[in-house]
Amino acid sequence: MALRFDGDGKSIDGPGNSAIDARGNVWVDNNYTFSGNPQAPVCGGRLLLKFTPAGRYAPGSPYSGGGVNGDGYGITLDPHGNIWVGNFGFSSEACTDQPPHLSVSEFTPSGKPLSPDQTATSPGGFTEGGIFWPQGVVSDQQGNIWIANCGNNTVTRYANGDPHAYISLSGLGIQKPFDIAFNGAGQAFVTGNESNTVAMLNPDGTPTARSPITTGGFSLPLGIAADSQGNMWVANSNGLGVPCPSGSLQFTSPGSVTFISSDGARTMNFTGGGMTIPWGIAVDGNDNVWVSNFYLQRVTELCGIKSANCPPGTRTGQPISPPAGYGFNGLVRNTSLQIDPSGNIWITNNWKENPQGLSNPGGYQMVVYLGVAGPLRTPLIGPPRPLS
Repeated sequence: MALRFDGDGKSIDGPGNSAIDARGNVWVDNNYTFSGNPQAPVCGGRLLLKFTPAGRYAPGSPYSGGGVNGDGYGITLDPHGNIWVGNFGFSSEACTDQPPHLSVSEFTPSGKPLSPDQTATSPGGFTEGGIFWPQGVVSDQQGNIWIANCGNNTVTRYANGDPHAYISLSGLGIQKPFDIAFNGAGQAFVTGNESNTVAMLNPDGTPTARSPITTGGFSLPLGIAADSQGNMWVANSNGLGVPCPSGSLQFTSPGSVTFISSDGARTMNFTGGGMTIPWGIAVDGNDNVWVSNFYLQRVTELCGIKSANCPPGTRTGQPISPPAGYGFNGLVRNTSLQIDPSGNIWITNNWKENPQGLSNPGGYQMVVYLGVAGPLRTPLIGPPRPLS
């Protein structure tokens, strides 16, 4: 069974990604200001959304301030329960108030902004460390915040979440860095959307000897997720170049998923199960792999590293979902997919099915597939941990 939730019906527009806290609340970043008119010239979203596990807005949600403006794919919870979002700067070309593309914002668990507000002379948020068109924003196990700067091919790291204690990492062998995940040793794996590579960085930000990883059939990779053993699973869109600022969109290409061993030494590529422009990816408490697709209203499931948790005869990387995926006509174009402590899958209805020519391409809902995945401990910081 799948359900759709739209909060108050007048604020969510282009949900990009989500992060789930220890109580199962779902925090969502929002690309655009709301409009029910698909031809309206929408500007960057100024709200951070919070859903309860039951799918309703939490008290006080949506939250504003802290420099939030046109959030993209970047959202994470740190070990203190604070929420970080990346201000990618989404808006339609017709918007007369174009947002900047150079900050991240931080909020407390109660929704209070900790980062500076936008003013007439300041873009708001934290700008330290050369942030530029940020996409993935992810906390490691030590509370360091890592930011993939799609616009200048760098990664920014805030030690212990302190913007003043930053390092800016460049020359990593990746172009258009998009998303980040961590193995059990705290090493960061960063997808390079334009370079078709994945950087592997030590906890201090220095590249490992195997970085960048070039084998494995990478093709315009986007999301990345770790399994319980620290292996990485990469969603290869095979059709979507991130617009930071320029990019390409091809809506009919299939895609694949690449497996990278936790030490970066081995790669394998897998297809099937209904993949159509894979974007978001997550690993559940059974170590099976779930993929959200940006085309054709479907979710894909693959057998993960523990084949004993898969249907009989199914091996690692093989599809569990049927050739057309797990379809639901309430999906549109989907980016993120996250798993909560009840095994529910939360999916962002990010763009309308036919966005061509629209000034407001944003979708309006979060979609929940009820109880289909192996439950996880949340928040997800580092490799996933099952409840039992």
